[in-house]
Amino acid sequence: MESARAKPPMQGSAPDGHNQNEPHAPPPPRTRTRTILIIFAVVLVVFAVFLVLGIMHRSAQDHALASAASQAVNTPPQVYVIHPAKAATPDWPLPANTQAIQDSVIYARVSGYLNKRYVDIGDRVKAGQLLAEIQSPELDQQLSQAQANLQQAYKQLDLQKANLELARTSMERYKGADKEQAVAKLTVDQAVAAHSTAQASVAAAQATIESNQANVRQFEAMTAFERVLAPFDGTITQRNVDVGALITAGSPTNNTGVAPTNVTGTATGMFEVAQLDTLRVFVSVPQVFAGNIKPGQPAQVAVRGALMKPAPATVTRTASALDPGTRTLLTEVDIPNSSHAILPGAFVYVTFVLEPAGERWNLPATALIFNAQGTQVMLIEPGNKLRLQKVTVGRDFGDTIDIQSGLSGGETVVKQPDVSLQNGQVVTPIDSKNAPQS
Repeated sequence: MESARAKPPMQGSAPDGHNQNEPHAPPPPRTRTRTILIIFAVVLVVFAVFLVLGIMHRSAQDHALASAASQAVNTPPQVYVIHPAKAATPDWPLPANTQAIQDSVIYARVSGYLNKRYVDIGDRVKAGQLLAEIQSPELDQQLSQAQANLQQAYKQLDLQKANLELARTSMERYKGADKEQAVAKLTVDQAVAAHSTAQASVAAAQATIESNQANVRQFEAMTAFERVLAPFDGTITQRNVDVGALITAGSPTNNTGVAPTNVTGTATGMFEVAQLDTLRVFVSVPQVFAGNIKPGQPAQVAVRGALMKPAPATVTRTASALDPGTRTLLTEVDIPNSSHAILPGAFVYVTFVLEPAGERWNLPATALIFNAQGTQVMLIEPGNKLRLQKVTVGRDFGDTIDIQSGLSGGETVVKQPDVSLQNGQVVTPIDSKNAPQS
């Protein structure tokens, strides 16, 4: 019986008599609850720590903001300031065309055929230089006839003088005989009358000579026009005839296909001579600027295509009256052109260099205030107080504006005033040179 009770337990059995392959029993409920409470406590502590830190940070921010607001209320606002710059001398470029200082179209004064031509376009000529010769046989014959009539008049005068001498001799002889009463009184009277008639015939012959002399001078002057001469020193800019062309006195002439300087082929004179050593420009100045234009005033002329090389010029004269149609003042400007670098007929810009009427100042456009009181700027007065100042504006250059009146140049001006700034307010001025760059 004891041996049976002393048998070892079966393999796989626990000492307490339970099977080892069976699952463990779950922990008791008290241990699980304790773990959850610990975790919850740790989370609560962490949350409390973060909450306290957040409250402290927010309090610090509120305190800093309150301090900044208090400081902003008690500290004058900062404004960037500038000083007026003296306005540059204004200039007004206006479009115009160049012309020769002298330009003459040469017409024929006699009719005939062109016998010789000595010049062509581009040739430079001197005053009195022979340009062409016209052959006019009819005119030559008229001159010869006038010269012959003059010679005939001279012979007629000699005849009348001889008749006068005979009448004088006869009259004196009859008067001598009359003293001795050797001749009838009627004969003496006839001799005296014959002498007076001879005197009148001599005077008429002399008048005929003077008339014929005038005719000869007239035809000599006309034949002189057979030689076409240059009226002044210049350059041939048109040549509209060729040798053999029929020339009609005073009529336009163009027997070439197209005139060298006239693309329309319109008939014109035989030649055109232009003096290019000095050019003139007629420019129409608007009424608003007309009062500033005076003779002798300097100007500059820039040729289109060479705007960087303006030529000096001078205002020669003005019309002294406005064109009622365009409200402009016709102004002549002369340009020295000894090198002939500028050609007549060129499109140019004329810039007048004007002295400003009084002191003018230049301000940025941002410095101006436009309101019901007019145009104003905000100045910094002693004690850094603001004061509004009315000004009169001139030309608008976009980013800057010309101030005609209201400033003396020594003021300190707020560069960019805003609506928060008030008249009399104290500010802290800062030179705009120290402004942060964007």
